[in-house]
Amino acid sequence: MNLYMNLHLRILLILLSATLLAACDSDSDDAAPDEDGAVFVVEVESGEQFRVLLRDEAQIAEAEALIGASTQKIVNGALLPGDGGFNAPWSWHMDPDGVELADLTIELCDGRPSMVEADLDMWLNTVGRFCPWSSRIVVRER
Repeated sequence: MNLYMNLHLRILLILLSATLLAACDSDSDDAAPDEDGAVFVVEVESGEQFRVLLRDEAQIAEAEALIGASTQKIVNGALLPGDGGFNAPWSWHMDPDGVELADLTIELCDGRPSMVEADLDMWLNTVGRFCPWSSRIVVRER
């Protein structure tokens, strides 16, 4: 009888360990990309808007300081396909790990969100970045 109880206890411990490991693993995989940063609405001269996710605390503070300020920086970042979970209704987004708030950028990546959307393949695969010169951070969403 003792051997039978010992076997059941081992099986129970193995199942419990497997369940705990699976739970820990799924928690890390299910983290939403926009939970570890701040989303800002950016407006360009034409009135079009897009959203950018910032993860760096210094950048978040700088972006907050730019809301309503008379001087602005150029939001500049590498483009990725899909809205990233924060840039709807556009089918592209800036890579949150590579966004910069720049003083100057090259003209090649200047444009409007609708221009990126209209020729997405060219912007993603040839230009690779978006840096609208007239960008202005208007609000922090979350």
